[in-house]
Amino acid sequence: MLRMRVLIIRYPGSNCDYDSFRYFSRENGIFNMTPEFIWHNEKNLDNLKYTNWDNLDLLVIPGGFAFGDRVYNKATEEYCICPGKMALESPVTNVIKEAVRKKIPILGICNGFQILIELGLLPGKLELNNNKKFVSKNVETVCFFEKNTKFNMYIANSFGRYVKPDNGNYKVFLEYTNKLDEYDNTIAGICNEDLNIFGMMPHPERNNSLFENVLFRMLFPKNPKLITFFEFENRINELMNSEHISYKTTRRYLSKLHTKEDWVVQGPGENAGIVDIGNGYCIALRIESHNHPTYINPFEGAATGVGGILRDIFTMGARPIAIMDFLRFGTDENSNNLLEKAIEGISYYGNTIGVPNVGGDLYTDSSYNKNPLVNVAAIGIVKKENIIYGSVKNVGDLLVYIGSKTGNEGIGGAAMASKSFSLENIENIDKLVKNVQKSDPYLEKLLLEACMEIANKKYANGMQDMGAGGLLCASIELIRRGRDLIKKEKLLPLHLSSNFGCKIDLDSVPTKNNMNDCDILSSESQERMLMVISPNNKENISKILDKWDLEYHVVGEVTKTGFYEVYSKNEIIYRKSFESFEEIHDYTYNPNGKSYSKSATKVNSPEKWRVYDSTVGNRTIKGPDKPGSYAILDIYEVKKNLFLTWGETFDECYNQMLGFENVKPLCIVNCLNFGHPKDCMADFSATINDLSLKCWETNIPVVGGNVSLYNSNDECSIRPTPILLMIGISC
Repeated sequence: MLRMRVLIIRYPGSNCDYDSFRYFSRENGIFNMTPEFIWHNEKNLDNLKYTNWDNLDLLVIPGGFAFGDRVYNKATEEYCICPGKMALESPVTNVIKEAVRKKIPILGICNGFQILIELGLLPGKLELNNNKKFVSKNVETVCFFEKNTKFNMYIANSFGRYVKPDNGNYKVFLEYTNKLDEYDNTIAGICNEDLNIFGMMPHPERNNSLFENVLFRMLFPKNPKLITFFEFENRINELMNSEHISYKTTRRYLSKLHTKEDWVVQGPGENAGIVDIGNGYCIALRIESHNHPTYINPFEGAATGVGGILRDIFTMGARPIAIMDFLRFGTDENSNNLLEKAIEGISYYGNTIGVPNVGGDLYTDSSYNKNPLVNVAAIGIVKKENIIYGSVKNVGDLLVYIGSKTGNEGIGGAAMASKSFSLENIENIDKLVKNVQKSDPYLEKLLLEACMEIANKKYANGMQDMGAGGLLCASIELIRRGRDLIKKEKLLPLHLSSNFGCKIDLDSVPTKNNMNDCDILSSESQERMLMVISPNNKENISKILDKWDLEYHVVGEVTKTGFYEVYSKNEIIYRKSFESFEEIHDYTYNPNGKSYSKSATKVNSPEKWRVYDSTVGNRTIKGPDKPGSYAILDIYEVKKNLFLTWGETFDECYNQMLGFENVKPLCIVNCLNFGHPKDCMADFSATINDLSLKCWETNIPVVGGNVSLYNSNDECSIRPTPILLMIGISC
């Protein structure tokens, strides 16, 4: 384990010293960062318990009114205001100067920045703010050290107005993205030319975990283990905190939905919802969006949307028997081109894998010009006894990687889907192409059949599609669900399995090309599955995968440590407690009373759907070749028909379902497509409230769904577009 020592100076009046102490306290199995205070009257390190010049890695001068910004002989006597000046006379200045001589990194925050300037270690001046008042607010900054990355941090100061020197050797590493009224320029942080003395006005220690990655890379550029750890930490935080994966803005609304009835086998929270249709059989269903990728690369964006939704079905042990697509496109010429390519992609994937496209719809509106929507639903059938859940069950089980090799495509896809398209994005769309996955439906067909055979023989203990966030999110989801299941159901004694963890070995992951460890873990390459198996079943599963000519590798195992551990070249490079992977909630955007209600134009073009194979599988009784927003499938296993209805409101689906004789509505899945949260939360809340009320009144549960926010650009948000799919079974 890498051990690091951080020395934090305390002056009389310091009020950010303990904040900095906590910020630089780390112990995670990769490195142990231990801070220690030094009082301003100490002129050397002789009286310190842990720190000496041989083990000191960083010196920190925290913010917060050192000496109260005063100059005095005694604290109870007369004084004048001159921030940082009195610190020059403190004996600890000798320690600072010795650290400079030894080239130990130094970080001055806020008032600490002022002290570095007063000592002549950094040039310029920090003067009283233009409004002559203390200012405390959250500001956006851009760091030039790391690809001009933007971060939000807090400033809290009276003397934060940096005055540039007429001459001097320094570098600006941090700027405010917009000039603040309190200051004369945008400079937020500078460093010396040797890049080992840093001063900054914003407070990184105040509720900011994202900036720490860049900060530590600046402070310790020659420490590869530390750099790798924070690369992983930053990537994991970016993905797990993204709207696409976390549902942080909408989770509190979704909890209102009616999700339970006697026939519901699996509700929201798994790869697919499942309902019982009798005689030992169940229907699995799921709906998802692939909106942002479709604007960037319409063929691959739409095609991989189909592939992803199919894997969500067969990862539950269910055989896909139908897909549907719900399309919303703009009214300009580019939108027409995007639509044609998207239909080609959907046709290519569905036709190749042999799953019929039995329905859907198409609407156009100008709000979709730069934000087209591609929502894809899938239906599957499974014997109740063969259902596979996306969770782990036993310590010692193996995590087996199955399918396509991992490549550089799709990296950052989940984060991209959690942001609006800016004008810059739209004008430089080629730069986003790497975020879109590539499709291979033939390989998915092999993966489907192999997984079906494994499910029928009950060889798998769990399974998870490697979709958004790749191997990273798939492995975390498997473990988290297993931990939650044990706690909720009390299936095993707590000391046996409630503290599930896992090890991931990146050297065992097959790759298409040279990739760094972080990209291997988070790549969103398609046609890949992560299966949980007992070691006793390894040989049986190997035979099936060999039969289907599929690549497979044991890439990890389930542990009882409670930690997520990543290994590369036989060394641990990342370690984090599963307890720290908490559900997050974002209350930034709340219903603001605004409502955007606008109807779109329905397009009735039967010829467009003739490129879809709607009858493969020989179950389609009513498909897209006949009019009406419904489909009927033959579920011959139980000698019943399955009825599917869809629309943008509950009433559309329900009224159509009521038109059938002797049909029992079973459930709904929804895909909730909305714009930027600042525009749409009133509509989103109203949609959920209406759906919740009507589902309760009719005893029709919601068993799954998807939320797609940030369907917006610099010009506007899309019209609110909930897509609902209801299924019913003949009595």
